[in-house]
Order: sequence, then structure tokens, then C-alpha cells
Amino acid sequence: DLSQADFTGTSIIEITTMFGGTKMLVPSNWSVKSEVVTIFGGIEDKRRMQTITEAPEKTLLLRGTVIFGGIDIKSF
Repeated sequence: DLSQADFTGTSIIEITTMFGGTKMLVPSNWSVKSEVVTIFGGIEDKRRMQTITEAPEKTLLLRGTVIFGGIDIKSF
């Protein structure tokens, strides 16, 4: 749950998921970039996207591996 997190710039999360799933709660005004390697799995961004007219202040970079599983990115 990153809904109360505060930082500026880019934050990196290293994640490994095998035979399961991960649910991440990320505010919808953050930019999320993925460098995750997926093998029989996937990443899905299910956030309600807001129209952003300027560059986002916060960028979340995901790195790691997903094998036979998935990552769901959601927001409230």
C-alpha cells in the first residue's frame, strides 16, 4: 500500500513473484514504469487514470521477475 507514501523523483521497487500474485495500491497521479521480466505471467495497471497535463512528480519504477503469477496495480 503506497497510498500514503511521499517522495519526489523516482522510486524503485524490486519485486519477485512466483506462482502467485501481488496487489499494489498506487495513487493514480503517479507514473508507473515497468522493467519486470514476465514468464507465463503479467502486469496489469487497473488504476483510474486522471488526465495529467504536466509531467508527473512521482515515478515508480518496478524491476524484477514474475513467473507463473501476476502483479495488479490498483488505486482507490
